[in-house]
Amino acid sequence: MTLLRYSKRPNDFFTSQLMNQLFKETQDSFKSAVEREQAFRPATNVIEEKDYYLIEVSIPGFAKEDVSIRVEDGFIKISANKKVEKEDKKFLRREFGVQKFERSFKLADTINQQNISAEVKDGILNIILPKLEEKQAEVHNIEIK
Repeated sequence: MTLLRYSKRPNDFFTSQLMNQLFKETQDSFKSAVEREQAFRPATNVIEEKDYYLIEVSIPGFAKEDVSIRVEDGFIKISANKKVEKEDKKFLRREFGVQKFERSFKLADTINQQNISAEVKDGILNIILPKLEEKQAEVHNIEIK
């Protein structure tokens, strides 16, 4: 086994600083890209009642005009897109300011898809999914001949 002595030459300092700066810029660039693209998933509750299901979606800051709900291929798709005007503010720290999201839920066969309704109240989107009425089996006697 051969041991080699490490010695820092004058140009090693410059190379080291350059590599550190390059790594920091790359890391900062990656971090900001991740933060920009970070998906917002609003908190959601799904509640079953006797006659319907209720989906509660927390959407503070979104107006009802920003939200779209559609039924497609057995799924209910909830999306929002908030139009934001360019702000001339210099933020020292910004922790909220979500402009869009999308959530999808698979609909059960027992849901009456034609009568789904929704309302927004106090930053909570309430979607009511009525259940189909269960058909009672028709009972009748058969006369024996």
